Amino acid sequence: MSQIKNVAVAGATGNIGLATINALHAAGFTVTALSRGGSTAGIPAGIRVATVDYTSVESLTEALKGQDAVVSCVGAFGLAAQPNIVEAASAVGVKRFIPAEFGADTLNPQTRAFPILKDKIQIQEMLAEKYEQSGMTYSLLFTGLFLDWGLENGMILGVESRKGTLYDGGKTVISTSTIATVAKGITGCLLHPEETKNRGVYIQDTAISQNRLVELTNKVNPGDWDLKEASTVDLEKQASAAHERNDPNPMTMVGSVFRMYFGGEAYGQPFKKLDNELCGIKGLSDEEVETIIRSI
Repeated sequence: MSQIKNVAVAGATGNIGLATINALHAAGFTVTALSRGGSTAGIPAGIRVATVDYTSVESLTEALKGQDAVVSCVGAFGLAAQPNIVEAASAVGVKRFIPAEFGADTLNPQTRAFPILKDKIQIQEMLAEKYEQSGMTYSLLFTGLFLDWGLENGMILGVESRKGTLYDGGKTVISTSTIATVAKGITGCLLHPEETKNRGVYIQDTAISQNRLVELTNKVNPGDWDLKEASTVDLEKQASAAHERNDPNPMTMVGSVFRMYFGGEAYGQPFKKLDNELCGIKGLSDEEVETIIRSI
């Protein structure tokens, strides 16, 4: 066991949060689920639940006393709460903080320039400051798009509906990870705190293109597709225009998301140097990707 034993998980009832709780518990950590309003939906029996108010540093400070690490699994609309969580964690002597990254490489200069990522960049800067002030370390876990989730809801492709959008012709190879592998990567960071200290940690199950996913889906279940095409350059321009006019609808910025994932090497896709071995991640073969496709 690493020097980290007690771990609090924020955003505990989401997809990533629940998978993380299960992975940490299986690895022998003592896990506390932070819950807004005391919800225990899906949280396994035996896991301590602490009710918190994410708008209150005082509430979070009380909940985080005695914790060695904090993992933030809050969703996109919960990112605004992260500064309070960081503030509280630093105040009570937490050793390691893992913020809600779990996606594109936000250390890449091209990627981090997108306005849609400002909350994540703010947290990175705050964590660097807190390390100097209190010694609280951090790990930034980059996983690429969620493979299973992205095939289920159509973010990558709709393998059940056989519909989707091919970005830049569908040929860009991107890093992807299943939700279970994201949780395994988080666990790996805490099992190897020195090796993952104050840096980006990169994992993936497979680097694959949309076109290859269409081919694998056709092997599993042959049939016709309803596929559109879109240019990520055009989508980025639309997102930039929305930002310039201060469009209050966050969905107008989604074009930036597709650009950062499908824009290729300029945005760090696919990942070049991986920490899979350190985190105990074997990766997926095409046959194992086909198994995921069959399950959807």
